[in-house]
Amino acid sequence: MSRAVVLDVEGTTSSISYVHDQLFPYASRVLGSWVATHGGEPAVADALRSAARIADRPDVGRDEIVDILRDWIRRDAKVAPLKTIQGLIWQDALASGALVSHVYDDVPRALRAWTAQGWTVHIFSSGSVAAQRAWFRHSPHGDLLPYLTGFFDLENGGAKREPDSYRSIARSIGTDPASIVFLSDVAAELDAARVAGWRSVAVQRDDTPPVGGDHPVVTTFDQVDLRGDLTGGPLPVGHGLPAARSAAGGPR
Repeated sequence: MSRAVVLDVEGTTSSISYVHDQLFPYASRVLGSWVATHGGEPAVADALRSAARIADRPDVGRDEIVDILRDWIRRDAKVAPLKTIQGLIWQDALASGALVSHVYDDVPRALRAWTAQGWTVHIFSSGSVAAQRAWFRHSPHGDLLPYLTGFFDLENGGAKREPDSYRSIARSIGTDPASIVFLSDVAAELDAARVAGWRSVAVQRDDTPPVGGDHPVVTTFDQVDLRGDLTGGPLPVGHGLPAARSAAGGPR
């Protein structure tokens, strides 16, 4: 039987503060010039038209669309065309060395261990698939893509707080929901995954707010032991850590 791990990114594999302090300001800063250069490319043009429709301003000019996108960046809006454009900007910046990604030190160790044990590892993030792939290709630990099997975003995965998104991903990867483990720092995402039949693990990093909920909690991926059979009892995680603290995490 196939077994899968699905990982959130921001606050789980990577630092929230790095994303908000480095990536978002960079995308906002270069957005105007980048759109001027790439706006005629089909994927970019489609995203710009979609952004105008979502903003209910279908006839707006390109400069006004850029202003709309910048406002969405400021609000960390989970809007697919913004995520597409941000992802393409970051893909270029990571490939050129203008940006480097952030991945916690325990993540590569876990990816190697889990894949060696026969698990497939997938990413589910509100960031676009293009951004996800660039993020893990250009990590400070080297190219981590060989350890990753699949990538899901708002377009091909769905909203992260909806159980149907997790049901759809389970079908896509061809794995029974009970054999999928989801790691995230957001209680509402973990709740949705659990409703869909997945196993859930809350990740409490030093720079993240309390997760909340009653999910087993770890502070590093080193504490997640996936060597056993998921059909019997709770996951052996956390080495005695309590359940996640009861405060709501922010939307990511």
